[in-house]
Amino acid sequence: MYKLALILILSLGAFANSLTITQGEITAHTEVFGDSEINPATKDVKADLSIDDKIESIKGKIYFDTLSLVSQKKDRDAHMYELLNEPKFKTISFDIKNIVKNDTNYDINGVVTLNGVSKDITVKSNITEQNNQILFDGGFSFNLTDFNLEPPTMFFLTVRNQIDISYKIDLKR
Repeated sequence: MYKLALILILSLGAFANSLTITQGEITAHTEVFGDSEINPATKDVKADLSIDDKIESIKGKIYFDTLSLVSQKKDRDAHMYELLNEPKFKTISFDIKNIVKNDTNYDINGVVTLNGVSKDITVKSNITEQNNQILFDGGFSFNLTDFNLEPPTMFFLTVRNQIDISYKIDLKR
């Protein structure tokens, strides 16, 4: 019985390959009405992803530490970390449930977790593969209030509720 279980476990690994990030960047964009824009980004993108054979079989999680998000305005970063409840929620993640090829690109269906709140989302993405390298390139938007976050205000300035995300993530089989 032990040998049968061991053979089953080892054979499952033969069908799924892990993917590693060779390079990645995720950028958020929002605006402060009447002032400027805020564009925090991270290049410290991590992943626990696997693939069977086709791109559509990719499953797993892409995530980053909240403190790795930095903007051009360092004085505002502390306020951003406070807004995102960083001491309590150290990471922001996207859990890929399935990928569907459409006419022009791919729909990635998954769950975004931010501020301890998880929301289903569909992301449009260009996904290309060449020489065991897979590139995810795309973007999506969400509202802060979807994740129980109130857009901050200072004096007469208010941060826009909508956050636009763009990403480029290079993976290797």
